[in-house]
Amino acid sequence: FNKQTASKLTFTQFMGENMKYHSSAASMRMVQKAAARYDVPYRTIPGPLYVLNDQARQTLYHEPAFTAAFAAAKRMDLIVCGLGTLQSINSIPAWHDHIQEIFPGVDLRQIAGMAFGRPFDINGHFLVAPENDKTLSIALPTIEQVPRRVAIVQRKSKFQAAMGALEGQLFTDMILTESVALRITEAFGI
Repeated sequence: FNKQTASKLTFTQFMGENMKYHSSAASMRMVQKAAARYDVPYRTIPGPLYVLNDQARQTLYHEPAFTAAFAAAKRMDLIVCGLGTLQSINSIPAWHDHIQEIFPGVDLRQIAGMAFGRPFDINGHFLVAPENDKTLSIALPTIEQVPRRVAIVQRKSKFQAAMGALEGQLFTDMILTESVALRITEAFGI
């Protein structure tokens, strides 16, 4: 984002923190930096991406520190995010140690990628049943109704995630590096 002033613009997290605190990919940090580029307000969710306790997760949606961000997220007209992989989930000790609890009933070998904190297969089907979703986030149907959903994919290791996201039409737009695009076209035989 180039530095400029904007009006009627708010950046918000729509799901909890991925816990990559020492990375430029930290959710809260990305929202804060983007808002600073436009000199506009932002809303953050100061909680983890996954909350195993269903009652605790439901209670957090009503906590004052969270309500403004969740209310703003329900009104989003654009999402900009990256694609994740199972490897990115496993790189966080808290998630790695509880992966079966985070994704109950999911065959981890079927995960092609992660979008919106949720695993999907090579056909772009989300693998966690809604009643088992442990993601601290606005609901997946609400995310799917956002008119513009943009994914940025920069690493070749995410080409299967990109293929699944394309197949499932999870995003309205995808920005790919040339190397990722070439791997996808080779896989599709184009």
